[in-house]
Amino acid sequence: GYITAVVYTQNGQTHRQACRHLFLCGGSVETPRLLLLNKLALTSGQVGRNLMAHTGIQVWGTFADEVRPTKGIPGGLISQDTHRPKNADFAGGYLLQSIGVMPVTFSSQVARGRKMWGQELRDYMRQFNHIAGINILGDCLPHADNYLEISDELDGRQVPKPRLHFTAQENEVRMTAHAEGIMKRIWAEAGATDIWSFDRYAHVIGTARMGLSGDDAVVDRDGRAFDVPNLYISDNSTFPSALSVNPALTIMALSLRTADKFLERERRRDK
Repeated sequence: GYITAVVYTQNGQTHRQACRHLFLCGGSVETPRLLLLNKLALTSGQVGRNLMAHTGIQVWGTFADEVRPTKGIPGGLISQDTHRPKNADFAGGYLLQSIGVMPVTFSSQVARGRKMWGQELRDYMRQFNHIAGINILGDCLPHADNYLEISDELDGRQVPKPRLHFTAQENEVRMTAHAEGIMKRIWAEAGATDIWSFDRYAHVIGTARMGLSGDDAVVDRDGRAFDVPNLYISDNSTFPSALSVNPALTIMALSLRTADKFLERERRRDK
């Protein structure tokens, strides 16, 4: 079927906006949430599935000289030597990059990662300008156990909340171990002391993947839903894989491509 209108609530009032086409750009959480709640584009069984997030372990060290980690461009140094490393025991790869984290955010990471509290945490944070970090941005493979579903809990608008299930699988665990070893050696060679790691993940990706067939994908290569011909999805939910780069430029590129393909189709239809 086709979507004919969008119903929404604003300032306590319910409105209905008619439409010929709908572009859904809610991201990898809100896009599948809306599709599941409204029972749209569900034939493939892939809405909410294949939830991914970039592996992003950080390694920190303390230096004798001041390094002022928040000055300059935090991610200004990037190495692609491990983008597809040889003889690795995992699929894909990762980027190595410098990072800069503001003091309050960093202190929360120290508390979680090193279990430091109170005076011990304050003493450590006094060294902040001598602490520097590097991290990775790594691939994540789609896995059946990583997915989004609708929960029984309601949000402030009385709409069911999404529930995310995500666990690092064997490939991500091996990649993280590989990267941690390299980064700790880099920091040791650079003269760092008190070297420690903080495991983390970044960028929610997937949940409404792009593909060649409606049997196993939600949208086609143009971002058009297989089940709903006037529905287009333009966000990171359509990614079939995570890739080892930040997703923003890919989201922009795919969105521009979807817009171009849509306009081409509309021009042909109007002739």
